[in-house]
Amino acid sequence: MMTKRIITIILTLCVTSLSAQTSDWGVRAGFEAEKKLNKKWEVGLGGEYRWKDGMSLTDQVRGSLVAGYKPWKFLKIGAGYELIADKKKKKDIFIYRHRFKIDATGIHKFRRFTASWRPRLQITAYDEDEVDEDEPDNYRWVLRNRLGLNYNIPKTPLKPYIQIEIYNRVFSNPDYYKNRFSTGLEYTITKNHEIDLGYKRDSENTNGEKSYFDVLAVKYKYSF
Repeated sequence: MMTKRIITIILTLCVTSLSAQTSDWGVRAGFEAEKKLNKKWEVGLGGEYRWKDGMSLTDQVRGSLVAGYKPWKFLKIGAGYELIADKKKKKDIFIYRHRFKIDATGIHKFRRFTASWRPRLQITAYDEDEVDEDEPDNYRWVLRNRLGLNYNIPKTPLKPYIQIEIYNRVFSNPDYYKNRFSTGLEYTITKNHEIDLGYKRDSENTNGEKSYFDVLAVKYKYSF
């Protein structure tokens, strides 16, 4: 009964979001490889290809390196670097940005639920002559707060989840400019292989104007 209620809530949120007015939608396909060095340390690398205008145009190609440290079961500290190649339609070239991030994730488990809170500070560096600093994705200092909840369905490899993330600029006024709603299913194929199928909706507030971007995302994860 609990499982049916959770799935119903997720589907209702998806339908509600999709029924609202949108400005664009896209698809994202990614992979992640994670290596546990010991009980506390892990490293990983990943990549992602992003399409916009449905799947008619390339949006971005991303590659990342991350490291994580878990001093206690309820806390994980992470740091990473991401190279972003952004396709500009007018110039038909890729513009590159470098993003550095540091975060901490608090985790609390109760029954079959897992709640999490992840504040993240990200810094983006780029060539000022090539990149428009007024575009939200180019803000240099950004604080992101993400709340998440997932549920381990009994006797199945499925974990439905819901996440809400708020984006704030640092050293800017007004600071709030974006929020993201995410929902999906994590499917554990084997101990080392996992697939994440999800839906995301970005809601941006830029210069008093609201815009929306819907995303269908798939990510493959390999742990060893």
